[in-house]
Amino acid sequence: MDSQTAIQEWGQSLGILDDAGLGALSFQDNVLDNPSIPTRAGLYVYLNSMLHNRPSFEDAAVVDFLNARYKDDIPSLIGDLVLASFDVLANAMYRNESARPINILRSFLVNKLPVFIQNNYAAMIFEPLTVEHCIRQALLRVDPSAFPSLNSMFDPLGKNSLLSEARQDFLFACALHQLLLERSIEEILGDVPMQSLPASGKYHKDELVRQCTANPAKIEEYIGELENMEGNAGEIAGAMIEILHSLCANKDTMTLKNVCNALCHKSTTLDVIMLFTRPDTLLQPLCNILDNWQDHEDQNEYQPVYDEFGSILLFIVIVQHRFKLQCDDLAIESSHSFVCQYLRDGSASKSMDDLTEHENQLLGAWIKGLFVTEGISDELVSMCKPKEFHLLVATLFDQSVKACQANVLAMDTLRGGFEYLLEPFLLPSLIAGFTWFTHCLWETNDESKNIDAVLPALQALLKPPSMSHDSSTIHSAVLSVVAKPLADSLNHVQKQYASRPDINPLLGVLNPYTQDRQGTTALTELSSWSTTPGGGLLAALRHSIQSLVLWSATSASSNTISPPSYTHRQLLDTLRVLGAQAVLHLFVDEFNETTNSDMALDVIVIMVLTASHPSLQSPSIKRQMTLREALQSEFLNVDDLARTDTARASTIVRLHRRVEALAGPKTGPVGGDDGGIMTGVMQSGEGMPAANIDDVLGEAEDQIANAQSFLSGENATLLGLA
Repeated sequence: MDSQTAIQEWGQSLGILDDAGLGALSFQDNVLDNPSIPTRAGLYVYLNSMLHNRPSFEDAAVVDFLNARYKDDIPSLIGDLVLASFDVLANAMYRNESARPINILRSFLVNKLPVFIQNNYAAMIFEPLTVEHCIRQALLRVDPSAFPSLNSMFDPLGKNSLLSEARQDFLFACALHQLLLERSIEEILGDVPMQSLPASGKYHKDELVRQCTANPAKIEEYIGELENMEGNAGEIAGAMIEILHSLCANKDTMTLKNVCNALCHKSTTLDVIMLFTRPDTLLQPLCNILDNWQDHEDQNEYQPVYDEFGSILLFIVIVQHRFKLQCDDLAIESSHSFVCQYLRDGSASKSMDDLTEHENQLLGAWIKGLFVTEGISDELVSMCKPKEFHLLVATLFDQSVKACQANVLAMDTLRGGFEYLLEPFLLPSLIAGFTWFTHCLWETNDESKNIDAVLPALQALLKPPSMSHDSSTIHSAVLSVVAKPLADSLNHVQKQYASRPDINPLLGVLNPYTQDRQGTTALTELSSWSTTPGGGLLAALRHSIQSLVLWSATSASSNTISPPSYTHRQLLDTLRVLGAQAVLHLFVDEFNETTNSDMALDVIVIMVLTASHPSLQSPSIKRQMTLREALQSEFLNVDDLARTDTARASTIVRLHRRVEALAGPKTGPVGGDDGGIMTGVMQSGEGMPAANIDDVLGEAEDQIANAQSFLSGENATLLGLA
């Protein structure tokens, strides 16, 4: 038996080497790693991906990533993180992004970043270094044209006053969280600051919860403060989440309704809250309370029940819509969940044949209440549970419009009956109702006969002659969810019926709610990428990579260079259209052809990671192969590739090593294989994952050396191998 075979058998017996790893080990052994260089562009791409669509900055995962990337260089870690946060904000301003993403980035910089540094890294800085020194050094590298001095804020032609304020806000938030001294701020800014620490000082979550429990009116006051750029938003967000969960646990649905309404009416605060929590953490207790909703036996009035149920449902739907969540993102436990059924089927009408006898009775009762007796009685709402009503709305609309079309129901009667649905306790049902109208309008063509019934009915709900203040507020919240798809369907109908005068007024109502398309690529930008000379989308993505690498290389010698234009949407859209294999091949080609392979490797690895994390993908590509999976697939076949293209195979190995080192343990194997070259070696210390790729490779070399030593000389004779 030769020594290589002996090593393999010994490694297998100890669990050091697996079968998949044995074949790859011989080639990989000859592939040298590029130096690990944490580039400015790499962290810039990483933060862009986490904040581009919905805030998904999960502290534990980010800490793992940063620790693997920077090892023990905490001063560089803090400095680079601060610098990258300013870079992504400057990029959003240069790209003329809408108010929503800019506000998210500002709140991240001021409200999230100082807390994150204080909680995770401040105690790891030892004298003579200080966190203040790290922050000072980072701000020296910030582009002065993007973040000018405070004096320029008074320039009437200046466009950077918002960024100047962001720098000052960040420094005061750092002082609030004791990362630097307040008296240092003037020296760092080079100007007399125009603000001071908040008069109320640093908030503490437990104290906020105590105040709000004693006086629920304080809840709305603190929700209003979530958007302040003072550094206290994290404690407020934590308090609001704890209060929501406590109200759910205590089934205090009346107060829960008020909190949900306050958050719905100021939905921009949800972006701030999501900087400090996960969607499932926020929503799961609320989903559970709707799924297990039970009316009180001593209930005398039933309209308040609808009111409370509808407010909680509206809040869940607004969060689901705003952050493009799927049912899986909500971590709902019940397989028969009302919330999932509503999100999936709530806007779909049923045929009369598909209704159960009970549903048929309820539908008849609602038709009678809306169009015959002209009133919603307690008897009606007491016999129909809120869950049943919200799942019946689409069928109610469908049957009512068909009755009008068949001249069974007069148009004035239909409009008058629908207006009852504008009462606050029924208004949340219009989410399903407007979505039903959207589906109906898309099915319309120039031969459709129902358009004369559909548009007047829609007008009665979309543009009523009058509404109460409470109804108007809820109506606006509903439109924030349904406006864009409803407007698209109306535009479709307008092409078929260009001469109709009743479509533009409806579009005018919807237009204010369709402006902010966070996380969605504009058609002009997508068209620009797809028509890039030399390869369309792939050529545009390659150009972005080259710009990022060049910026990193240049900023190493000239720190204050503005970041190149970048949006994570470009990578996601290219993946959605062309797939992970095509994008991975581009990455490999670019790495092999670039003259700055070390920096290119860092940028490409970050792109692979950020496009592969479920929370960082757009829902439309969630079921596609990820870049990490595509890389894993190539890596498993690297021996075959090495026989025909050594350079490409070497790049695959280098990419795979770095990605796995930064990603940490995978949640599941690809294709049934764990993908590691050595399953035993991937663990170090007390069963914990190895901290970085150097540890992994170092342990591998030690194990092989030990094996060779053990199998030589006297031990080989004893084992019968000599």
